[in-house]
Amino acid sequence: MEHSGPSDFERKYDILDVATPRHTILSGRYKRSFAYYTLRERLPVILTNIIDSLTKEKDEIAEKYEGEKTREEIKTVVGHISKLKYQLQTDKPFEKFLGIEQDKEMWNIFLEALPAKCASFFQSAWLYSECYMYRRVFSFFENTETLRHHDYFFKQKCKALEINAVLNLGKSLRSTERDSKTFSSLLKVNLWGNKCDLSIIIPTICDPNDNVFEHCSTLDDHVLVDDSSRIWKCLDSADQSKCITVDFVLDNAGFEFYTDLILADYLLSKKLAHKIRFHTKPMPWFVSDVTPVDFHHTFEYLEKHSSSHLSVQGRKWKQYLADGFFEMAAVNYFWSSPYEYYKMREVDMDLYNYLAQAQLVIFKGDLNYRKLLGDKNWDPTEDFLICLRGFQPTNICTLRTVKADLICGLEHGKAEDLFRQNPKWMETGEYGVIQFMEGSK
Repeated sequence: MEHSGPSDFERKYDILDVATPRHTILSGRYKRSFAYYTLRERLPVILTNIIDSLTKEKDEIAEKYEGEKTREEIKTVVGHISKLKYQLQTDKPFEKFLGIEQDKEMWNIFLEALPAKCASFFQSAWLYSECYMYRRVFSFFENTETLRHHDYFFKQKCKALEINAVLNLGKSLRSTERDSKTFSSLLKVNLWGNKCDLSIIIPTICDPNDNVFEHCSTLDDHVLVDDSSRIWKCLDSADQSKCITVDFVLDNAGFEFYTDLILADYLLSKKLAHKIRFHTKPMPWFVSDVTPVDFHHTFEYLEKHSSSHLSVQGRKWKQYLADGFFEMAAVNYFWSSPYEYYKMREVDMDLYNYLAQAQLVIFKGDLNYRKLLGDKNWDPTEDFLICLRGFQPTNICTLRTVKADLICGLEHGKAEDLFRQNPKWMETGEYGVIQFMEGSK
């Protein structure tokens, strides 16, 4: 079949009909990349869905807030989102934040530092473009009088908590042993919980009819890197005379956050940790990420659930919060910034030092993985340590199902085998990694 030439869009916006070159930053410039597909197809749909939900639910939203004033502000916000969608689809330059955004100084410093040729949606790093889009959307709401606390993704996240998998996992939990095998099983349940990402719907794992532990055990061949034993050793050998803290840098609300709580409960009950700190996003983020409201809603939902399994857990975990065993870390805008994590020391040294207090920091999901690796097309066999570029505040691990075309730490030949089986294997969430790196202190 004869290959057609570049489209008008590709010519106009300098899109290259190639895959992302090795050791190059992921960008929408490269047509044969998931970055291009995301910017060209997925993100416009997400913006359209926000507009549709605001339009459909305007009466309900107006009743919740301030009536006619809210209706007018919804119209204004819809107009802003429509303009943003146009800017995205026509590769317009990023604009500075000029409203009441609490993090506008951090964002504007970042935007001003971008070279002009790399400061638009398709020319910039994919990480920057996607973070900018979600940040810009929230700015439209927070610069209104009545909608500044409105979470336009909240209903979707609530549905993700109400799926059968939550109840099935609650019923599957049996008395658990303090050993590496049980710990590894819980890590894998947590890993595959990351498939429940509302920005890339993968329904198979999100609504299983079988025992969740058994279901996850059938996926062991899909765990491409498994450092479970190293993570176990990191916690099992920790100095019990000190307060052992484990931090979760959260990803998705719903089923995944429920699996985070299951793992956190295990760590506390088996004295592998004395305190768990959870890091949320300060605003609606990447559709399904946990915000402070989602965090507390989850405990309320579980406590009031008709299932005794879930209601007992909900009461127990609320007590953990009250007693300080669970703690929601103070909101930090670094988590909704575009910065890669190796820049944390430069941008937010206080946060870096805060993480350094922990025995282990668990980074959940694909966006955290992208920020750990800097959204760069590393050689798949590259060492995790190299890719972190000095980001070692303490022992860290990442639990990530693969939904973007970057990865590291694979055995030689593995990536090539997977590409032969399915050229899009890095976009499906069917494979995962459990990777660990010791801290530098």
